[in-house]
Amino acid sequence: MKPGDWKKEKSLPVALLICGILFDAATAAYPPLSLGAWDGLRMRLFRLARVAAVALPLLALFLSRLAARVGSDSATARRARRAMIFGAAAMPLVLAAAALTRLELRMFLPLPALAVVYATFSASLLARRAHPAELWGWRLIAASTAAGLVMGLYAFDAPLLGNFAGAYDGALRAAIRGVHEAAIVSGMTLIFLCQVFGKKGAPDEDRSHRYRRRQAADA
Repeated sequence: MKPGDWKKEKSLPVALLICGILFDAATAAYPPLSLGAWDGLRMRLFRLARVAAVALPLLALFLSRLAARVGSDSATARRARRAMIFGAAAMPLVLAAAALTRLELRMFLPLPALAVVYATFSASLLARRAHPAELWGWRLIAASTAAGLVMGLYAFDAPLLGNFAGAYDGALRAAIRGVHEAAIVSGMTLIFLCQVFGKKGAPDEDRSHRYRRRQAADA
């Protein structure tokens, strides 16, 4: 990928991240007053909207950096970037709209959720050429977002599973949420550390060294 292309690829995730941070800061300074109890459906949707507004643009930026290093020209990388950007933009919008207006709008959540799951699984395929820690970071996030799809069948009063896992403040629901959140945070931390502190081009350099050693041995 050319330097100019990389700037274009990262500009939209960065813009989404800035918007998400501003949204989170504004709602922290001026919280909504009419969304009901803290464990009510509207407040749960709104809290998730705040988290998604920052976390998903960060994932989109991480994915763009990964694709720029290991797979920028592949169809998989292009589709994964588009899916992640769509999910990063649509997920907080749908959640906030459902919380602030009509709760029925939450039925559109599977669209951005499926896009994010597709993007993270595609990233885990691209990351096979990256550092092993980054690969496992993407795998953790892919597994957790896939689990989030199942959680969505009961988490927001969906008509499919009902109270399958018990009440919102029950021990089982709290444990499931804790594992889900820990996997996301751990995965993002691994990816961040590898992308910030890892050596650029290390996997390709290692392969070139191994190739030269094999040539020398054959000679």
